[in-house]
Amino acid sequence: MNKHHYRAGETIIEEGQVGDSAFLIESGSVQVSVGEGARKRDLAELEKGEVFGEMSLIDPGPRSATVTAVTDTACFVTTYDEFMELVEKDPAQAIRYMQTLVHRLRQMNEMIAGIDPGRKRLKDVFRDWAKPLAAKDANMTDEEWQAYLDRMMMYPPIF
Repeated sequence: MNKHHYRAGETIIEEGQVGDSAFLIESGSVQVSVGEGARKRDLAELEKGEVFGEMSLIDPGPRSATVTAVTDTACFVTTYDEFMELVEKDPAQAIRYMQTLVHRLRQMNEMIAGIDPGRKRLKDVFRDWAKPLAAKDANMTDEEWQAYLDRMMMYPPIF
């Protein structure tokens, strides 16, 4: 686990980029968001003691959100390989990251439970979720647009 410092306004992880590490905030705060430009949606602000990027410890892959330092921020960074070693050596410490995953899954379940099943089918829910993000940015190529839509439908945020 290494300690990294980020200046206010600095992007720490970017949506869509492949990641294999998670971040534990030691000091400062970060903003979690999806989309870009006019389609950007802020999902959460995280502070000292909170974790982000934790999905990459279980399944390294494209990031589901962008995380930007709101204030000067210090984070302890754990890679997938370090986490797998930690699971074997110190399961209690590894559980902290897993608890964050479970907490966010519960939040998603609560959101889904609030949907009137008589009114919508699941595909309609995802379509509605994507509508605010689904207007093509005039500067995007068709290829970039399709890749963006594919990411959105494959990795919806769990905040």
